[in-house]
Amino acid sequence: MLEVKNLVKMFGDFTALDNVSFNLKEGELVSLLGTNGCGKTTTIKIIVGFLEETSGQIKYNGKQMLQTDRSRVIGWAPQDDSFFGNLTLMENMVYFGNLNDVERSEAKKRAEELLKLLKLFHKQKTLAKDLSGGMKRRLNMAIAMMHNPKILILDEPEAGVDPMSRVTLWEVVKEVKKKGTTILLVTHNLIETEHLADRIIIMDAGKVIFEDTPKKLKSRYKERNIENAFKRSVEKR
Repeated sequence: MLEVKNLVKMFGDFTALDNVSFNLKEGELVSLLGTNGCGKTTTIKIIVGFLEETSGQIKYNGKQMLQTDRSRVIGWAPQDDSFFGNLTLMENMVYFGNLNDVERSEAKKRAEELLKLLKLFHKQKTLAKDLSGGMKRRLNMAIAMMHNPKILILDEPEAGVDPMSRVTLWEVVKEVKKKGTTILLVTHNLIETEHLADRIIIMDAGKVIFEDTPKKLKSRYKERNIENAFKRSVEKR
């Protein structure tokens, strides 16, 4: 479905990404893991067209995607709030839908469906700035899905939320996946990753060092605990 092929990103003399390659298959959830500074965020920003690659390709269904075309099939929910705090949830949804060429009548219908799916419908008339941290993360997701993307990228959606909100968030992620959306989840939560992900990708120092199932990662390092297996995979570098 989506193929990241030999991606290189240079910032001056610094190589942030060094021939990064991996793929996403239709309908699966893949977790992108790695220590801080390993290149996860740079990779995501290139995939969604926010940054331009130095070299390499992003392909969708076998065809190369130009930087300007990527946001049409990819939705991105970043770590930071991606909405206007002084607008209600519904106002935000319709506004961002219009920005993505969703007609107003369709945008309202789509917004209602997403707010129900993400357990936010009861807050549709609430100002976005008045939401809890967990609800703000879910609103980010809802906005990212307004143009009905085939692929949804979630950048550490659980960061800074309380335990109860985190449980709700993961329930929502599961529901979104059931609807057929392909999800790339950037997270530090290894325990939850083991239960959610079909596959995991581990990056270190700008390179992909592992791409397979959580079970295969534990098997490779003969560990029962995924956190220990992850630690060993990075320490061996």
